[in-house]
Parts: sequence; C-alpha cells; structure tokens
Amino acid sequence: MYDNQVSLNAQVPTVLYIVGLIAIMLAVGGVFLFDAGLSRAGNALHTIVQKLVAAFVAAAGMSIAGFAIWDTQFNQAFGVPNPFGEALKSWWLGGPDINTLPQHLDPATVPGADSFQAFFAVFILFAAFFAALLAGAVIERVKTAGLSVVTLVFGALVIPFAGYLVYGSVGPLSNSGTHDFGGAFFYLLLGCWALVLVWRAKPRPGVFGGRATEPPVPHNLVLTIGGLFLFLAGLCGYALLNGYLVPGSGYFGITLNETGMGLIVTNLMMAFTFAVVGGLLAWKVGKSPYFLLVSPVAGWIGVSALLDVAKPWQAGLTAFFAPLLVVGGYKLMNRWKLDDVKVVPLTLGPGIYSVLMTAVFTSGVKQGGYFGLTGDYAPQHASIGIGHQALGLLVFLVFGLVSALVVVFAVEKTIGLRDKRVDQGMDSRLDHAVLGETAYPAPSEADRKATALA
Repeated sequence: MYDNQVSLNAQVPTVLYIVGLIAIMLAVGGVFLFDAGLSRAGNALHTIVQKLVAAFVAAAGMSIAGFAIWDTQFNQAFGVPNPFGEALKSWWLGGPDINTLPQHLDPATVPGADSFQAFFAVFILFAAFFAALLAGAVIERVKTAGLSVVTLVFGALVIPFAGYLVYGSVGPLSNSGTHDFGGAFFYLLLGCWALVLVWRAKPRPGVFGGRATEPPVPHNLVLTIGGLFLFLAGLCGYALLNGYLVPGSGYFGITLNETGMGLIVTNLMMAFTFAVVGGLLAWKVGKSPYFLLVSPVAGWIGVSALLDVAKPWQAGLTAFFAPLLVVGGYKLMNRWKLDDVKVVPLTLGPGIYSVLMTAVFTSGVKQGGYFGLTGDYAPQHASIGIGHQALGLLVFLVFGLVSALVVVFAVEKTIGLRDKRVDQGMDSRLDHAVLGETAYPAPSEADRKATALA
C-alpha cells in the first residue's frame, strides 16, 4: 500500500484532469450541435449519429494502445530498455498500470499513478473531440462505415504518434525546442486529414453545381451558435489540461516551460475578445456574418501554440488577425471547389500562423526535459526558436498529408467513402433513408402550400 500515491497533494492534478474531462465533453457536445445546425433539416439526426459513431470509434481506438504510444517518450528519457515495448506492456488497455488501483502501484516505477490514470481518460476523450471535428468536414455525404474506419485510424495511431512527437516535454520535437501548448500541431494534423477527406468525398449536390433536392444550406443557425458557445465554454476548462500541476512548485506548460494558470485563462479571454474584433473586419472582407460567428474559434487556434508563454497583449494581437486567415482559406476552398466551410479554413491557416507567431513573440523561452533528469533531458535545456517551429511545421504537414492520403484512399477503394444515396435524390433525406427516423416531423400539406405561396 503506497499512501503517498493517493495523498491530497497527489490528487490535486487528478481533480484538474477530471474538470478538464467535463470541459472536453462540453466541447464535443458543442461540435455536435454546431454541425447539426449547419446540415439540412432532413439530415440533422444523421449528422449527429454519424459524428457520435465516428467520435467514439476513435476514442475506442485510442484506449487500446494510444496512451502507450505517447508514453514511450518518457521511457526513452528515463533510459528504459525497449521503451515502446515496455510502455505498451504497462499502459495498453489490459496493462497493469491502468488496471491497478494507484495506491497499489509503486511510486518508484509509476510516480503520480492516479493523475496518469486520469490522463489516460483525457486521451480517450481527446481522440473523440478531434474525430468529431474531422467528421464535421464531410457532413451530408459520406458513409458512416467508411468514415468510422478513417477516424479509427486517426484516433488509434495518428493522434497518439503526434502526441509522442510534440505533446509532452521529452518528445523528439518538444525536447529539442518545438513549442505547442493548446494543440496547434494537432489542428494542423486535423486540417490535413480534413482536406484529403473533403477532396475524396466530393461536394454535396448543389454546392458547386449539380441538382440538389433542397439547397444545401444550414437549417438552424441558432442551433449552430448554441453549439459554438458550448465549444468555447469547453475550451475554458480544456486549456489548463495542457500542463503539469506540481503542488508546492507551481504550474508548468506541457513542454515544461514556466507559466501560470492565471496567465493562460487571461490569454484565452484576450484571444476570444480580440478575435471577435478582428471578426468584424473579416465579416466586411468576406461579406458574410459567418466569419464573425467563428472568429473566437479562429482566435483560439491562432494563439493555441503560444497561450502559455505569450503576454496578454501578444495573445490579443495574434488573435485579431486569425479570422482573416479563415476568410482566405474559405476563398481558396471555394476556388478549388472543395466543400467545407469550417474545418479546413479554421485549422490550416490559423494553425500555421500560431506555430510561427510562437517564434515571433517567445523565442528564447526555456523548455524541454523532465524533472530530475540530466544531460539531453535536463529540465528546460532547450529554447523556443524559429528553426524548431519551422521543423515542427514541416514534419506535421508531411505526416498529416501522407498519412491521410494512405488511409483515405485505402478506405475509398475498399469500404467506400461517398454515400451513393446522396447522388440518388436522397441528399436531404438521410435521416429517413439511413436511420428510419427523423429529427423533425415531415411538413404538412398546409405547410407545403404556404411555402409554395411564399
């Protein structure tokens, strides 16, 4: 019995992770409502069900061995022989470190067992969150089976490997000086996968020509706005998950840099505030209020990499310009006839911007390594710099595009990706055609006549 594993000090970080779990679930719910509102009325339930399946298939994939892939970086730093094999033996879903109560785990071999077990749960929901976002890029036109295989690989292998590279203080990139706090590199990965998926899934009928049974326009923007605010509320709790809370020593960013929880939440509010101000300009340039509505999300992604190391005025200034990048991304997607108004425009441009602005404002900030180690893994032995940020950017763009092309093409050639019913006149009736249920009652004859007269 190791009482220090469940002492009050040991459980403080666990409580933080549990609060973060609730926050991520709010964000996932917000993503569901956002996309349900953007779909047509006859596809709203199909959109939610498909996202639910895709999200939690990815979560199931992550639960098997995803945490072990991420944890390999710590075994390497501590000089454990066969680092991946040992991580897999300990932290796969049936492993002893996740199936043993923390008070029965020796702190010499599994320090902070309770918080690590809670972080295991965070990783599961993290995969669901990003898979739900990915599914939102191709609403109203793909097969659930094909999309589920795509998100399964995304959650089980791609996200964990990305975490091994840059999410943590001793990963190959983060230990050398590449910095990310809130997941800018993960948004880049998401954008690459969404871009390939949207390209192969092809547009919905009626977006760029072709006959649609109903115009492919949102049926309930109020639902979408409600989902947006749930998403933003979730971010307020999720942001603080990305660090080490060490009772008696303070709070450190996920790359072991000095920071503070108060600074992080202040920077987040600056991001939301000044992104909305910038969103007014994006509305004028893009000629649509949509760019104002999504501006807080653009601001979040635009500052996500530097949220823990920037000064509040730097976070606000960075966030101000992020919505304009969304307008540029949206216009490029339209020019290339790629049907996605949100995921690719919101992630790729602001994600790249966030990674580079980290070097502009915070070069020289110390990070990397881990407590108690020396040499190549000594605490804060590395520094943020433009070279390291550019390297991380190149690695993630290549990794994201290549992995997405392999997986999406494989699914397309085997299971199939596009739902043929969409091209057979059922593009606005997927609730009934696929599920046999509808989110909204069919309009009465009187309603149809009134609509026709209008």
